[in-house]
Amino acid sequence: MSQPPATQQDARLEPVPHRVVASWPVGTFIENIAVLADGSFALSVHNQRQLLRVTRDGSSRLWAEMPVSPAGLVAFGDGVLAVAGEIGEPPHKVFQVNAAGQVERRLSVPDTAFLNGFTPISATRSVTVDSLKGRIIEIDVVGWTSRVLMEDERLGKISDEPMLPGANGVKPGDGCLYITNTDRALVLCAELSSRGDVSRLDVIAEALRGDDLAADAEGLYVTNHIHNTLTRLDPDGGNPLAIADPEQGMPGSTACVFHRDDPGALYVTTTGGLIMPLNGVPQKAKLVRLEVGAAGRPLPKLH
Repeated sequence: MSQPPATQQDARLEPVPHRVVASWPVGTFIENIAVLADGSFALSVHNQRQLLRVTRDGSSRLWAEMPVSPAGLVAFGDGVLAVAGEIGEPPHKVFQVNAAGQVERRLSVPDTAFLNGFTPISATRSVTVDSLKGRIIEIDVVGWTSRVLMEDERLGKISDEPMLPGANGVKPGDGCLYITNTDRALVLCAELSSRGDVSRLDVIAEALRGDDLAADAEGLYVTNHIHNTLTRLDPDGGNPLAIADPEQGMPGSTACVFHRDDPGALYVTTTGGLIMPLNGVPQKAKLVRLEVGAAGRPLPKLH
């Protein structure tokens, strides 16, 4: 039986220095971000079926037109892989986009409802989550195969609210795979073996409505999309602290990533609050640099 979505408990606010790197017109739904081999960013524009390429100085250009709406991104060679698809139009797919912006479908993932977050876990494997079916799915880029690693009700939805996904963001930590569940307002951790298998799913934080997340050696950073904040947690999920809010450009914060050439900074994408506009007025979408004073945990390079 459907229940109301879980609620978020606001954390204490201690804002960090910020800088708006780039912005886009009102109505631009920036969904995800990845750092490419040349140091630029790939951004997925979910509602316009586009990928953008953005430099750290804020220069932005259209990189690729996608056949379906892109969600999660991972760097792959000199280009990117995008998990893409429309809710209710299975099977969802994995596309490869090369440096020239040419798009190639690599894999159709069977029995999928909404593939969302996407992250590498080794040189040849990545994982994505199905926000509606409550699954963690491996994507093998050698054989271009997929397999379900875990299915658990805590990864699925609890309400009928269509704009609140279940499992959403996913990133590797130290022997674990961190996952946000937006609808249930949970942060979870699944044990991740050296072989890429997952087991034992634990809840490490409650009353935190996360979208995407990133990790450093001392904690997690979680975008709180409709709550217009970014929250820092200890590795075990404790001591939540909001380090950015609307004053730091966070309306509609969707995704975050560390950059290898800019230690101490976290880059955050936003929609400008399209789903739930701040004070009823949507803003420009943004890429914001937050000075967090820590270097990110390196992600595996997917080849």
